[in-house]
Amino acid sequence: MQRLWFCRHCRVPISGRPNKKFCGPNCRKRFSERTQNSFTSREKKRRNFVLFDSATRLAEIYFQQPPFERLGLMHTYIEMAREGESKMREILSNAYLWDWKNDYGNPYKGKRGRSFGSLAAACERYCRYYWNASAADVVYNRADEPDDGVID
Repeated sequence: MQRLWFCRHCRVPISGRPNKKFCGPNCRKRFSERTQNSFTSREKKRRNFVLFDSATRLAEIYFQQPPFERLGLMHTYIEMAREGESKMREILSNAYLWDWKNDYGNPYKGKRGRSFGSLAAACERYCRYYWNASAADVVYNRADEPDDGVID
């Protein structure tokens, strides 16, 4: 009976000699690379700071608009992202900014009764309501255009 081991990087079952740790040379190489996140990389930390600062400024502009004008502004933001504006894509589809538990991207967090959430959370609600898809699917053009009700 052959015994199974799991690759230390991708967790795929591997078989063979008993001291084998990886399924292949690519997994061995990827396992030894440093993880690049905000805790270990100064460059990644700086890029995240710039991204979250931009998200906060855009959210401040968005939430200062009257409620009936926000839909048009959100539509403009989504169109910019769908046309290839990479920073807008990243702001609207960032999972960390969707999370209502963090303060990043939320300009009114903690100001008595004015917590609207972040722009990414507002975009997610907008896309779920009008597109019936996630914000990431919409901004990366993986979702079909919603029906506008116009008959040709």
